[in-house]
Amino acid sequence: MVALDALFHARSVALLGISADPKKMTGAPIEVLKQTGFAGKIYPVNPKYSEISGITCYASMDALPEQVDVALIMLAAARVPDAIRACARKGVKAAVVLSSGFEESAEGAQLALELARAAQETGVAVIGPNCEGVWSVRERVILTFGTAAKRSVLHYAPIAILSQSGAMAGALARHLQDSAVGCSYVVSVGNETVLTIADYLEWMIEQGDVRVVLLFIEGLRDGRRLLGLIERATARGMRVVTLKAGNSVEGLKAAASHTGKMASPYEVYRDLLDEAGAVQVHSLTSLLEAAEVLSLLPTPPARGELGGVSVFSIPGGTRAMTADSLEEHQVPLATFDRATVARLADALPEFGGTENPTDLTGQVLSHPGLFDKCLRIIAQDPHTEALIVQVANRGPRDVMERCELLASVAAHSAVPIVVSFLGDALPAADKARLREAGVVCARDPAEASRFLGWLYRARTMQSRLAFSPPTDLPAALTPLTWDETARFLQECGVGLPGWKVVGAQDDAALVCANLQYPVAVKAMPEDADHKTELGLVTLNVAQSDIAAQVDRIRSRAGKPQAAVLVQEMNKGGIEVLLSALRNPDFGPILAIGMGGTATELHHDLAYVSLPTHPDRVRRALSRLKLAKLLAGFRGAPAAEVEGLLDAATAIGARFVTATPAMSELEINPLFVHERASRKLTAVDALVKLA
Repeated sequence: MVALDALFHARSVALLGISADPKKMTGAPIEVLKQTGFAGKIYPVNPKYSEISGITCYASMDALPEQVDVALIMLAAARVPDAIRACARKGVKAAVVLSSGFEESAEGAQLALELARAAQETGVAVIGPNCEGVWSVRERVILTFGTAAKRSVLHYAPIAILSQSGAMAGALARHLQDSAVGCSYVVSVGNETVLTIADYLEWMIEQGDVRVVLLFIEGLRDGRRLLGLIERATARGMRVVTLKAGNSVEGLKAAASHTGKMASPYEVYRDLLDEAGAVQVHSLTSLLEAAEVLSLLPTPPARGELGGVSVFSIPGGTRAMTADSLEEHQVPLATFDRATVARLADALPEFGGTENPTDLTGQVLSHPGLFDKCLRIIAQDPHTEALIVQVANRGPRDVMERCELLASVAAHSAVPIVVSFLGDALPAADKARLREAGVVCARDPAEASRFLGWLYRARTMQSRLAFSPPTDLPAALTPLTWDETARFLQECGVGLPGWKVVGAQDDAALVCANLQYPVAVKAMPEDADHKTELGLVTLNVAQSDIAAQVDRIRSRAGKPQAAVLVQEMNKGGIEVLLSALRNPDFGPILAIGMGGTATELHHDLAYVSLPTHPDRVRRALSRLKLAKLLAGFRGAPAAEVEGLLDAATAIGARFVTATPAMSELEINPLFVHERASRKLTAVDALVKLA
C-alpha cells in the first residue's frame, strides 16, 4: 500500500491539535519526534500558538507551506472527519488518529461512519482512531504520545508489533527496547475504522526487514483475510506469533467494551490460527520471549527420523526433566550416532551418561578443554537439529566465560542453541552478549523446551504444502425438506437408515410395513429443530405400536395433520458431530468432534476454515480424543476415517456455495462405522438459513 509506505517512510509530519505543554498527552508527540531523532520536517498545527518547542506552528492544514506525508491527529472526535478532508487537500497519504470517542462508545458510532466516509472520499488511509500511534524505528518516525517511546536510543530488530491494544503495543515496544532486543515497526491499530490489522500485516509481508510479527488480538472483523495472510507470511519464512485476549466469558465482555469488538469463542480462534500457521502464546512474557527466540535463532534443520534436540548436560538430575519437557512441547530428542557415543565415552569418566540426554558430570568443568571438546562432539552429531546446553549451579559464570566458544559452535553448526540454567536469570547485559553470540538463554529445561517448541512449530508450518482453497466448488441447493436433506447428504457420501414419511391421510402400519423394526418415530426436521428436547422422538418402536406413536408425535407437536418421519434404528458406529456454520469473525467454518451426548460432556471439538481439504480435516481430528476412538480404541475395529474426511470436505464445499445461504448445517450424531463397511450414517440433520 502506497499510503503505508508514506507512513512508515515519512519525511514530513503534521501534528494536528498539538499542545505546547510537553506534560500533556497532546504535547508529547513533538518531544518524542525530536528525542528519537526524526530527520524530516515537523509541522505543528494549532491556532492557539505561533510556535511550539522552537518550531513554527500553523493555524490550519491549509496554511502549511508545502505538501505533507503524514498527519498525527489529536482533535476532538467530532472534528476528525473534517480534519481528514483538510489533510487530503495538503497531499497527506496517511493519518494516525489518536482521538477517542468513536466505536468504543455508543454515541460515537455515527462519528465513526463519518470518519470512514471521509477516508473513502479522500483516499487518506486512517490508522486508528483511538490508538496509541505507530513506530518506524529505522526511519525514526515515532508518532505517539506513549512513554515507551521517550528515549534517545532506539534498538532495531526484524520484529514488528501489531496490537489491538495501545497499552500492549507500548508495553511490548518498551520491553524490546529496554532489553536491547529491539523492533522494526509498532502499530497500535485502535478501532480499525478504516484500516484493519490485516492491512498492516499485508504490508509487513512485503518488507524485507521483518522476520517476526507479534499480533495482540482481542477480536477480528476480517478474520478470514487475516488467516490467509498468516498462511502467506508463514510460507515466506516469516514467523507470526499471536496472543489472543478475551477468551473467557468475562474476557469477551472486557474486550468488547475496550474496542467495540465481540470476539468468537477462544476455541475457534485457537484452531483457525493454528491451521493458518501462527505460533500461539498465552502471556505477554511469552510473546516477548517468542519475539527474541524466533527472530534470533535459525530454523532447526531436518535430519531424518533420528534427528532432534541434543542435550549437553552437566547435571544428571535434569535429564528426565528435559526429556519430559521436550515431549510436552512435541519436540523430538535426537538419537546420537554410534560414533558420537564412542567419542563421548572416550572423553568422560565411566559414570558419565553418553546417551541423549547426556550426563557429562562436573568433569567437563574440572578438566581444561573438555567442555569445548564434548560440546563440539554433540553439536557435530549428524542427527543434531538443535542444542540445549544445560549448566549446573555455577552456570551463569561458566556460560559467560565460554561466550566465544558458544558463538563459534553456533556459527559452525547452524543449529539453534539454548543455554538452560537451574532457575537463574541473567542480567540484561549478559543476555545481550549471548544474543550477539547467537544464543538464547532459558531459566530452566522447561523454558528451553518451550523455546524450541516454537522453532519446531515454525519449521513444521513452513515446510507444509501450500493450500489454495478451490474456486470451482460445486453449486448446491440448500435442503429445506427431509427429502432434499437426504439427497444432499447422500451426494456428500453420507448414508441414511431406511425411512418412510407418513402423511396425514396415510395408514402408518401399511406405509412402514417394509421397514426393519424396531424403528424411530419423529417429527419432520423442517417442522422442529430440537426434537429430543421437545419430546418429538420415540425410539425402538415395535411394529404393533407404530400407528399410536405417529399419533403421539402429532399430538405432542400440536399439528394433527403433520407428516411424521419413521426411520430404521441405526446399528453401531462411533458418534461424531459434524457441523458447518458461519462464524462472525472468520466466515464459513467446520466443526468436528465427539457426537451425541458426548458433545456437551467432553467438548471434544476442533474447527477448520471452509472450504477445506481432507488433509486439513485430518490434522484437526488428530488433536481430539475422538481420533483414538476412530483408530480403534482398546481392540475395537478401526472406523471409516477416510470416508469421514471426504464427507466433511464435501459438506463444507456445498455449504459455502449453497443457495439460499445456510447459517448452519449440523449432523449430530453422524455414525462412523467400521472401516471394512465403508459406511457413514446420519439419522438427522439440522439446517438453518442465514
